[in-house]
Amino acid sequence: MKLSNKAEKVLADSRLTAIDLNSEYISSLHFLIALLKSDNLPRKVFDSKNWNFEELSESLKSEKETENEIERYFLTKEFEYTLKNVKFYSKMYFDKETKPEYILLFMLADKKSYAGRYLREIGMDYLIFKNESKKYREMRTSKTLEFIGSNRFLTSIGLPKNLNNLLNKT
Repeated sequence: MKLSNKAEKVLADSRLTAIDLNSEYISSLHFLIALLKSDNLPRKVFDSKNWNFEELSESLKSEKETENEIERYFLTKEFEYTLKNVKFYSKMYFDKETKPEYILLFMLADKKSYAGRYLREIGMDYLIFKNESKKYREMRTSKTLEFIGSNRFLTSIGLPKNLNNLLNKT
């Protein structure tokens, strides 16, 4: 499953966000802030809530100057885990590409996701985001796969990843 152009743009912006904040790594929190830099479904939802994540940006800002060599930036294990497992959500929504909203839905379902934890703390969860997203586009889904994908316990034990592997073999 390939990333959509919008998802690739947000990932590139995540790297730039990390550089701007003098961070030495790229986490899901950088991805969350980067969503605001381009036109995508999560940004529309965040704009409707008047969320700009200024406090989050300030909390991530490092005083330490880092070398501005883009190649040195790496993904945290937490964010790498998200990107490896999000393919399930594309299948769950009957899509051939992984879009930014699927990455965000996975983060909201994953107990270990920093961005998901942050969003839940400020009042956004999986169902709220999905319902807000429906205002901007139709979201057809497999109810069984969505039950698995939206359940934080099942996500934390890796069931979506294992199901995705199983679906790829058939």
